[in-house]
Amino acid sequence: MALKEEKVELLRKVDIFSQLPEYELDIIAKYSEFIRLKKGQPIFSQGSPANELFVVESGRVGIISFDNDDARIAQIAANESFGEFDFLGRNNRSAAAFAEEDTQLLKFPDIKYTPDELFHEHPVIFARLLYRLLGVVSERIWSVNKMLYDKTHWLQDLRKQLLCDKMTGLYNQIFLKEDFVNLLPAIGKNAALLMIKPDNFKEINDGYGHEAGDQVLNLLAIFLQSELPETDIGVRFRGDEYAAILIDTDRKKAVERAEELSSTFCNIDITGITGKSDIKITVSIGIAMYPDDTESSADLVKIAHEKMMAARGQGGDIIIS
Repeated sequence: MALKEEKVELLRKVDIFSQLPEYELDIIAKYSEFIRLKKGQPIFSQGSPANELFVVESGRVGIISFDNDDARIAQIAANESFGEFDFLGRNNRSAAAFAEEDTQLLKFPDIKYTPDELFHEHPVIFARLLYRLLGVVSERIWSVNKMLYDKTHWLQDLRKQLLCDKMTGLYNQIFLKEDFVNLLPAIGKNAALLMIKPDNFKEINDGYGHEAGDQVLNLLAIFLQSELPETDIGVRFRGDEYAAILIDTDRKKAVERAEELSSTFCNIDITGITGKSDIKITVSIGIAMYPDDTESSADLVKIAHEKMMAARGQGGDIIIS
């Protein structure tokens, strides 16, 4: 097969060239050249001028972004192109490329021509290439969206694993730090955040062992969730600290709910865990109000937590609103 025909045959296999008419493929082939690279040989560096695009005829190319701890971000196999985004956009290289194995590339244009010369001489071809490149990008975005749609249940399970505490099943600290900020504007005209800490958990954990401590933490989570209506949210914040998000709740109602929770926790029977019936769990509770105290989710958590610790500092079994 003649060299030009080999080039045209390769171009036909590549997305951005495949729909060009034959005479335009002939022109691109005319201004292209095959180059061979040894394994590990660089092709271009990040930040360098993007004066060519490439098609892999054989072998494999690695693309690396040096803004990402030298992590490989793509592998380009035979019959695939690379470098076209920066080349057609007339940008400097956004990444570096090297031969992962002995590789043969088709380079367009070859060393004898500059992109600007060819752009001016064949504007229609480059307009077609740019249009086709946009089409390829759109197709890839659609494919990714379809994949995500097909994986919806998997993604929901993954999200649940990320945002839920494995031991208690409640939402976790990540939820308060990341999702809570998006929840606030949609929860109604007001809300309360309760931060809750048992005053004597350390004594139970130290005196009866970590297994007993974990059982108590699970009991606290169960009773917290059972006391909350479906619209409210229970959270294990960290360690032995819990939180409750009360939707459409004013300060007076929040204090009442805090008192109910305090009473519920105090009445939990942990005799089966400790073997003693005289141990009662008391809690310190801090309350922050949205939007009265702040409209920031991070500040809401901070205010409620500081109030909780202040209640604990005053001897515990106290609610500070």
